[in-house]
Amino acid sequence: MDDIKILLSALFHDLGKVLERTKEFKSNELPSEFQKVNYAHPKFSAFFLKSLIKSPENLSSFLRENITEEVIDLVLTHHTPENEYGFIIQIADWLASSEREEDESQRDYYINIPLSSIFKKIDYNAEELVYPLDTLQNTFPLKKENIKIDENCYQKLIDPFLRIFPKISDIEQLLTLFEYYFSQTPAQTTGFNPDISIYDHSRITAGLAHSLYKNLKNNILNKEELIKIREALRYKEKEKEVLNKPLFTLISGDLSGIQSFLFNVSSERAGRMLKGKSVFLDLLMRYSAKYILDNTGFTKVNTIYIGGGNFDLLISYTPDEKLSNLREYIIENLWKFTGEELYLGIEWIHLSISDLFNFIEKKEELINKLNERKKRKFSELSRFYELIITPRSENIGEGDYCTICGKKKIYDASAQDKWCITCKSFIDFTELLKNNKYLIEEKSTLENDPETVEEFFEKLGYTIKFSKEIQFTKGKIYQLENIFIEEDHIPHGFLLGSFNIYESEFNKLAEKNIINDYGDRKLAYLKMDADNMGSILKKLSEEENKREGLSLTRYGVLSRRIELFFGKEVLELINNKKEFFYPVFIGGDDLFIIGTYNEINKLILEIREKYRNYTGSKDVFTISAGVYYLPDNFPLIRGARIVEEALEKAKSFKYPEEDNPKKDKICIESEVLTYNEFLKALEISEDLSRRIIKQREASRAIITKIENSLKGFNPLLDQSLKKKVKPPAIWRFMYYLRDYKDIAEKMENIILDNLFERGEKIRNPRLIMVSTKIAKMKTRRG
Repeated sequence: MDDIKILLSALFHDLGKVLERTKEFKSNELPSEFQKVNYAHPKFSAFFLKSLIKSPENLSSFLRENITEEVIDLVLTHHTPENEYGFIIQIADWLASSEREEDESQRDYYINIPLSSIFKKIDYNAEELVYPLDTLQNTFPLKKENIKIDENCYQKLIDPFLRIFPKISDIEQLLTLFEYYFSQTPAQTTGFNPDISIYDHSRITAGLAHSLYKNLKNNILNKEELIKIREALRYKEKEKEVLNKPLFTLISGDLSGIQSFLFNVSSERAGRMLKGKSVFLDLLMRYSAKYILDNTGFTKVNTIYIGGGNFDLLISYTPDEKLSNLREYIIENLWKFTGEELYLGIEWIHLSISDLFNFIEKKEELINKLNERKKRKFSELSRFYELIITPRSENIGEGDYCTICGKKKIYDASAQDKWCITCKSFIDFTELLKNNKYLIEEKSTLENDPETVEEFFEKLGYTIKFSKEIQFTKGKIYQLENIFIEEDHIPHGFLLGSFNIYESEFNKLAEKNIINDYGDRKLAYLKMDADNMGSILKKLSEEENKREGLSLTRYGVLSRRIELFFGKEVLELINNKKEFFYPVFIGGDDLFIIGTYNEINKLILEIREKYRNYTGSKDVFTISAGVYYLPDNFPLIRGARIVEEALEKAKSFKYPEEDNPKKDKICIESEVLTYNEFLKALEISEDLSRRIIKQREASRAIITKIENSLKGFNPLLDQSLKKKVKPPAIWRFMYYLRDYKDIAEKMENIILDNLFERGEKIRNPRLIMVSTKIAKMKTRRG
């Protein structure tokens, strides 16, 4: 037995559920050698593997070497283990299975039951949504009555998996296949809430099993203790001392200094450099996590989450000294590459099995530890003072400093581009990204200090390059942005989020605002962020603790579903009109996009509506936004800062009468509106623009007229909220706008909707000022 075989045994243990649901075979018709167990799915899992090794010439060398009789027997007997390795699989399966929540309402035939959306578990009032039995290409949930599942659906899902499976060359490819084909397949149906997929259950089982196996090999755990753990879990004896023994290490990384690092670029270089820096930050987190996993003997299976400047890893009990050395190596090389701008805080805590049942609370404990670490930035460096005080070996004369970072010597003294090698590498990195579909990774070493983006990753041990086509390589190939698998190639993973850009020059992007000589050259800066994630995770923890379940799995599922929304669903909206957007970053639970104001205004409402449909939630899973309209040459670091302030203003805003204010708002520069108010503002601005540009019925003086109408609209709106509007007051207001009947009627309907409670209330009269601001931009003569 070795690491690969224990991982394969754990990953395959429930695959038979998919095979059994096709109804192509019956378990009692399988060969007699599989009849020694009572459960059906282990028989099918083992039968599948046994059938493979009968034709080894059709298998990759990886599968030939690692699918052995020992692995098949572990899969077959994982409910009735016969040795310490079987105990490990069973314990890991039981721990991962404790996620399952009993639900007697699930009375449908088990094959017809779809995977449920996890969002309903946190928001009881959310719409009950389920996922189609499909690949990861189709991740959007629907109403249950719109989903039909039978054995034919399972057959269509498993057939392409079986065709491509023999080509697997390593664990990462196998995990990718599981993610692609089984992310929408329920792990358990009858009698349980089916909100955990076979992919998520198998991945967590494999991660726990590999950790327990490492502990066994490192003499941290022995066979007798495994038996005690097994019995304690079987009889729910949580007071048993063996359950409190530290067996796992939870490692988290948290990146700080993103704002100053990312946006410290001159406006004329912004577009050419920004994407390179953004992708570097994304890969920094991925490869820092990978470096830790590789150097502790683990794989991507043990990744709980990576995204949004954070990562969480769960591995076996690992000595502090080893982890300290790995951390110091990463931080020292990051310091040498970027200086003090960026800091990657890395901390860990050791967990017992009992701690796993309080995973989110332990995660909060780790967050507090990380926050303390970030207050002592770079203190982990044993050569900290040497690195700071020792002068650079390069001789930098007056005027030889880089015009972007201002710290390093320019590599080229030309009058136009005075960049250091490091800053130039981000620009080159942006060029490498353009129109490429794959990231190719190979092992490497670098002796010197890193000066370029590529050299930094080489220092961690990885050469990365980008390609438009699949290339022959001994390394690994990751797919950028798109989720699909071709039968002649299995990627090692999907890198979601924004890696490519259509337009890199902000001035050219701004020109797209001008249509028929009308339009302002301003760009819209948009930041959006999922609300309440801290309280949502706390609620999830409380729900799991009520039934003594393992919140680890649902923590991973929830995080992944949110990441899929931003990295996949939002990206699809953007790619429909990618020529109008410069996506700075999209991923985790937030986004930052620069684009034309017309398209950004539409995109805001599309993202918010899609998030509501994706989660089925209107009150708990909400999303807030901050927007500023700025000149195309506006200093990027200032633009990023003020749009961040707008986002925070949207999140913290509350009306005087609100005890528990709902976020779900948008701040347009200084005005905080609900999304409904923003929609009304856009409708009014469209009417104004149409009158001025298309119908040529009025000059831009109409905009001033509408702005002045705020004096009459404000008290009317206030009265409508108090249900005390007097008809003469409305008539006088309508008479003031008598020349603009369509606009007047829209504003009148706002008053009447409030008065008669027709839909969501409109509270902020200054939506008028937002509408006129947008109209001014749209009607400006180019």
